[in-house]
Amino acid sequence: DLVLSMFEYFAQSDAVDILWYSDDIAYQGGLLMSPEVLDLYFFPWLKKIGNLAHKYNKPFLYHSDGTLYDVMDRLIDCGVDALHPIEPKAMKLSEVKERFGDRLCLMGHVDVDLLCRGDREEIRTQVLTNIETAAYNGGYCVGSGNSIPDYVNFNNYLAMLEASKEFGRTA
Repeated sequence: DLVLSMFEYFAQSDAVDILWYSDDIAYQGGLLMSPEVLDLYFFPWLKKIGNLAHKYNKPFLYHSDGTLYDVMDRLIDCGVDALHPIEPKAMKLSEVKERFGDRLCLMGHVDVDLLCRGDREEIRTQVLTNIETAAYNGGYCVGSGNSIPDYVNFNNYLAMLEASKEFGRTA
């Protein structure tokens, strides 16, 4: 109830353009708990937040790492408009785009390890690949395959941003 009241406050605020909820329910190997448990304890609350977002005409973004195929329809039914991060080691961007891209904006898919240890050209290549894979009819935002922790190479982070600006305009 406390979290829901916070989202109600945010949804009504003119200073807030989107609602973003983050609560990992999966890891690379699958869900942390069964879909049935999530149906009982998690999705009803997520749906309430989604309903608030849509009541106030704000997009609803959801963050969870991991393999989410088994509950993707449930997430969409809860009003999720965009999913972050499409973790590269958990889900294939092309498959998520093919199966759910007409109902869901996809965000992320640049591996954090690549941002830490890769080079500028590898990052540019990955950004271009992601844009070609998922942005062909809209509904894709370049971003990391998780959050941007402080150990990410700053120059590589900038390379991701620069490549997304460059290739995003031509895709």
